[in-house]
Amino acid sequence: MSRVSPKRLERTALTVFKFLHQKEVFVEINLIPNEAMRLLNRRFRHKDTATNVLSFIAPKDFPSPEHGLRYLGDVYLAPSYIKFHNENIEQLLIHGILHLLGYNHTQRRARMRMQKLEDSLWRTISSSD
Repeated sequence: MSRVSPKRLERTALTVFKFLHQKEVFVEINLIPNEAMRLLNRRFRHKDTATNVLSFIAPKDFPSPEHGLRYLGDVYLAPSYIKFHNENIEQLLIHGILHLLGYNHTQRRARMRMQKLEDSLWRTISSSD
């Protein structure tokens, strides 16, 4: 797996939460190898191939032991896949978090809304560097 800064990913997630006025929430960010990503993608999306990011929303009644914070779910990222495809891991983390917050891209209107929000978030995050 390629080198990824956990602190940078944490800062990205916190910026997303602040931008979207999400208070007292947290996500689990998992960096996994391509083969593990392929297995998750096959099991949950019925696609037998690796991918860049997968999100799994926490059930509404899932207990949140993290200091009273609400657990949104898990974001899985495959750094090697992302690097090979010349993608940006922070942008994909934004994408994954938006899925946890209920955004999707199944219909044209929803896709446009999500993309606009991703672009705004990325501009905010990249300008703070």
